[in-house]
Amino acid sequence: MSMYETRKRVIFDLLGQRGTVSIAELKSTLGVSDMTVRRDIKMMAEEGLLRRVHGGAVAIEEQYEDTSFLSRQVEELERKQAIASRAMEFLSGGESIYIDGSTTCGELAKLLAATDKSFLVVTDSLYVLLELNKKRNIELLVLGGVLDKDGNTFDGILSVDNARKVMVDCCFFSAKGFSTDYISNAVMTGSQVKQLMIRQAHKCFLLADSTKFGKRGVIKLCDWEDVDVLVSDDSLDRLELEPVAQQKTIIHLVHIPLISAKGVS
Repeated sequence: MSMYETRKRVIFDLLGQRGTVSIAELKSTLGVSDMTVRRDIKMMAEEGLLRRVHGGAVAIEEQYEDTSFLSRQVEELERKQAIASRAMEFLSGGESIYIDGSTTCGELAKLLAATDKSFLVVTDSLYVLLELNKKRNIELLVLGGVLDKDGNTFDGILSVDNARKVMVDCCFFSAKGFSTDYISNAVMTGSQVKQLMIRQAHKCFLLADSTKFGKRGVIKLCDWEDVDVLVSDDSLDRLELEPVAQQKTIIHLVHIPLISAKGVS
């Protein structure tokens, strides 16, 4: 990772926490010159990651939002449920699977809770833990760690160290955004665990609805060559995803009849 990428991650996370940051503050935090800070802010603004203001930068509205798991659960719910239902079709029972702390994978956890098939589930999600902990057919391996401010994701040194020791048949994960180039996350929380599980899984499934296409976060999770299957909804244009298909990623676009141009009809 370049020095700019490292500084960019720090700046982005600070903005996500506070909504605004000054050049003087960044200069002190990063230990770099005033010119370097101004150049970083200019580059990040060009990437659509922040908005420049006199004396510093502010988060774009989309970035500085309520990041709690509960608040995100209701967003694009029909899409997430349909995507989770299609993802469930890839499981026959008996697999070891990783499920991340995303709301889309939370819908997959609900479906796992309703089945009588047996699975070993690895997770860093409190929601997944609570959804599956009383199911006799589900063996749970919780990575542990510090519970993040989103109220759902376990993260930190303990979680990452535990993830390094785990291999699974299937990795199900979501992300802040994806393009035809790569998949990315908004913040560092949960990203290191996802990166490890993506590498250590026999097969990887990205579960991401169409509203995430074209969005990008500061943390690159992986390239398409690391993803075996993309499950999204048919608001995406399959032709637009042709560069992804050329990376040998199988694309499944689920039809969502209840969603109109303005949202749920």
